[in-house]
Amino acid sequence: MLKRRGALALAALALSREVAAEDVVLSPAQIALFETPHLDNLEPPVRLDYVFRREETGRPVVEDSIRLQVRASAEARRRDVVVEFLTGPRAIHYPPATGFRGNPLLLFALDRDARELSAATGGSMMWFRNRIRRAVAEAAELRAGTVAVGGQSLPATEILFRPFTGEPRARRYQAMQFDLLLCDALPGRLHSIRTEIPEGVGGGQVVESIVFAGTAPLPAVAQ
Repeated sequence: MLKRRGALALAALALSREVAAEDVVLSPAQIALFETPHLDNLEPPVRLDYVFRREETGRPVVEDSIRLQVRASAEARRRDVVVEFLTGPRAIHYPPATGFRGNPLLLFALDRDARELSAATGGSMMWFRNRIRRAVAEAAELRAGTVAVGGQSLPATEILFRPFTGEPRARRYQAMQFDLLLCDALPGRLHSIRTEIPEGVGGGQVVESIVFAGTAPLPAVAQ
């Protein structure tokens, strides 16, 4: 099983507990994404459902699903999470995340982006991971915003960053933008993750999104 500390090391996107303990000053974006207890507004067992969508110029729209099975952890106020990250040939089989406070979908989604970018460019997956991590730490912009859910307008925090600006090795992905929306009123607090690659040399516009779709009950596990 994947412990919280192991997940941070695996995805290489957030600081581990040991690093954080060394008086490292975290950025507002790091705190919002990786050091906030996103899952403490849940009553487990519960499933969080998200819709994945990919739109690319000249290609059919792709839609898929992501599901997080959230259960109580042995540690107080923490959660054990099993993720079904996409389906069929697109599925990525991440191990369970045990003892989490934050929403591990943030880590898994950004990890997938690094994998996809590495495959598309032939570059190092670790390099892409590190660029994303650095952008969150040093260059992310936070804005107050709103999200529309169930006919209501709810307050949200928008986090924007471009990890590859001015990096030739990122090729056409230098202009890729990440746009994340967090909303305290939503179960799991994550409303959406959106990336956009503008049309240019090397291809048309590509927009991918992961958007919160709702919750569903889970059966209790027999003791």
